[in-house]
Amino acid sequence: MNLPFPFTLVSKEPLIIHSYTLGGHLSIIKRLVPYLNSGKYKKIHFIFSLDWHLIPDRIERFKKEYKKYIHKYPFISITFLANEYGELDIFRKNNINAEFCNQNAFLDENKYTIIKNNKKYNAVMNAHMSPYKRIELAKNVPNCCLVTYLVKGVSQSEEYAKHILSLPYMSFPQFDGSTWQRYNTDQICEIYAQSGCGLILSAEEGACFAATEYLLCGLPVVTTPSVGGREAFFDPDYVVWTEPTPEAVAEAVQKAISLPISPQEIRERTLAKMKKVRETYCDILSSLARKDGIERDFRSEWDLFFVNKMMAFGSDSDAEAVKYLREQGMELNYSLLNRLHTAHRTFRIWWDRLRGKR
Repeated sequence: MNLPFPFTLVSKEPLIIHSYTLGGHLSIIKRLVPYLNSGKYKKIHFIFSLDWHLIPDRIERFKKEYKKYIHKYPFISITFLANEYGELDIFRKNNINAEFCNQNAFLDENKYTIIKNNKKYNAVMNAHMSPYKRIELAKNVPNCCLVTYLVKGVSQSEEYAKHILSLPYMSFPQFDGSTWQRYNTDQICEIYAQSGCGLILSAEEGACFAATEYLLCGLPVVTTPSVGGREAFFDPDYVVWTEPTPEAVAEAVQKAISLPISPQEIRERTLAKMKKVRETYCDILSSLARKDGIERDFRSEWDLFFVNKMMAFGSDSDAEAVKYLREQGMELNYSLLNRLHTAHRTFRIWWDRLRGKR
């Protein structure tokens, strides 16, 4: 099975592509470079945000792939964006090019806004249906709402869902008794507007977009101690830290919904923090351009290349990726060898699905 490889074409001159390390791999380089190596683009810059906390086995994988691709394609550069400073130190100690730039700065504040609505829930938890999210820690919170999604065919997620559905007090607006509806951004924001605070209860993950979605929608946050970088835009005036027990979480929710701060103040202070990180990101882009002899002020161009989460494209299809790049005006090296490679990959995906492999 091929993993989807979400990415955004940030710039054509210089050529800069922003992606994510889904699964801890850099396979997007192997999959895109053959098409981009047309002779026109002398340098190709790849920027990667991390999808998960940088644990020891991952840094070894990154180091191996980083060295492999830099050696195989001497005309590319790779920059990792750390979600917390501890990750940045690990990268640099391993001689891997990295900068601090938390991914939650890439949320589109126009999509996550304050909506006036009557409060229906004391708390909302937007979390993947998976044990690492520790949803059960919210079992003592009265009128708690879960916004979630399941990965079909993943038994761990399905078994965990059965357990979560048995929790008292929890509301499941997406569940009709047999299936789960996948909510879009507007529907999620409507639930946020009906909630007193947002919950994040995992001990380890990535930066967790939901952590900042809550804040942009004006919600105070209840969080357990964690690693991964979700606290980048937190502030003690509107974030309550709690021990990972059901009793402590329920108490923290009561404290959070009583905090004397307005939704507008939470949002504005969050945007101010995000702006500083976005400026850092733009300076990284300008620095890459300067190395290619190009002067660009990416701060002034933000609205021209920015998309929500920096994911303009997301699919496991090489052919779809080629189509997206061509739509952006890219000149691609779509040789016969590449065509055969794409056809083989497409056939393999089809064959795996036919056999029931996922």
